[in-house]
Amino acid sequence: MGDWKIIHGVAIRRGNLMFMQRMIGALLAVVLCALTASGGYAEPAPAEAWQAAFVRGGELWLKRSGADERQITKGGHVRAPKWSADGRFIAFAGGEDGTDISVYALDSDRTFPVYSGGTFYEWAPDRNTLAFAIDTILNVAEVGPQGIQPFQNVTGGVGNYSWLQNGKGFLVSSLAELLPDGWSRVELFKVPVDAGMDPAKAKKLFTLPAQSDRFFAVGTSSFKWSPDGKWISFLAVPTASLSADADTLCVLSADGKTFRTVATMIRRNEWQRWAPSQNLLGYIEGEGRFAIQNKRLQVKEFPVIRRVPYTPKGYADRDFVWENDRFIVVSRSKEAEWSNEPAARPLPALTRVDIGSNETRQLSNPPARNGDFDPVYLPRSGKLAWVRTDREHASAWMADAGSTGGTGAGAAGGFGKPVIEGLDVAASYYEAFNWEEVIAWYEPGR
Repeated sequence: MGDWKIIHGVAIRRGNLMFMQRMIGALLAVVLCALTASGGYAEPAPAEAWQAAFVRGGELWLKRSGADERQITKGGHVRAPKWSADGRFIAFAGGEDGTDISVYALDSDRTFPVYSGGTFYEWAPDRNTLAFAIDTILNVAEVGPQGIQPFQNVTGGVGNYSWLQNGKGFLVSSLAELLPDGWSRVELFKVPVDAGMDPAKAKKLFTLPAQSDRFFAVGTSSFKWSPDGKWISFLAVPTASLSADADTLCVLSADGKTFRTVATMIRRNEWQRWAPSQNLLGYIEGEGRFAIQNKRLQVKEFPVIRRVPYTPKGYADRDFVWENDRFIVVSRSKEAEWSNEPAARPLPALTRVDIGSNETRQLSNPPARNGDFDPVYLPRSGKLAWVRTDREHASAWMADAGSTGGTGAGAAGGFGKPVIEGLDVAASYYEAFNWEEVIAWYEPGR
């Protein structure tokens, strides 16, 4: 059998085998070239790679670590990009009123309209299904690189919602109604993704307390789960005039049996976040719409009733992120009275807080009249990202999360470097900037 080789039980002469191997290799090369030219083949991103979808000049752009920026849309008015769980799609809003929902597919380099007039769009945690609301009706649409399937109605009467952790359904809240005897109570339901508008498939989980001197809610924010899935945090939202100054941070057990009010804070749901792997809820407490005063970083442990403050007297905190279960990076500035002159309002720098020892270290030192906002931790790449702005211009910065920075770093900041210039400046409400409208980060496995 010297000139023969057995392949899967078939005898093949060695010369013919070498010819076949060369032909297969050539065919594979042709197929890969064709796929690359057509946009149907995307080289897998390395594990440490990060990507950012961002808004510049009202258009959607993409930036990947080690690669050039790329403009995606032409037409303007883009806001709020959101990555799918696998990083293959980006949902965003557009149009004059910001309610035209679209999806960009990275694999095929195509953009598909989802719905004109939708709100509250969110990706499933486990697959490429996009949920969104049309008025008070919750809907889902299956998304692929070549298009979007017709959307399906799920349930009605929805004030707000979030996907369940397993992606099989939703936790939804109703909207209260003003009745002759006062406001009705907000109710929470679990609804399967295939409910198909069947009320019998909605299962009530909890009813929020009735209006009183201590509690008032006509709706809720979206919902966040503790790492072990046993607790759910959310904001109970009163009427619009009141919600600008005081909303109630609530925590509910996943079985609906235990309900607690935790703190009063402004209507910034991103200002409450669970630690990565322990039942520690971080949040920025404090009434009043002004972000430069009476805003304090707190951490509460569950189910133990223990709350620890971490903001020194004379300072105010805004955006924050957990690096791990011990360290928090927060956007911190001197506390000040409100001024109608922007230059008189303090802008923040990044500070790392050790919640075990309550020790702090200032990381960034932005130049005069600049502030550092919206810290984001990218665990796979070990990077800390944030936005720097002077209220007229904005850029995205990045540093190794383990570096320490320091207040004596100099005019350039000494901590990190800019990775994206020319971001649109996010809208702000009394110095609370909504940066998720402008930039969204993604890395594999995040």
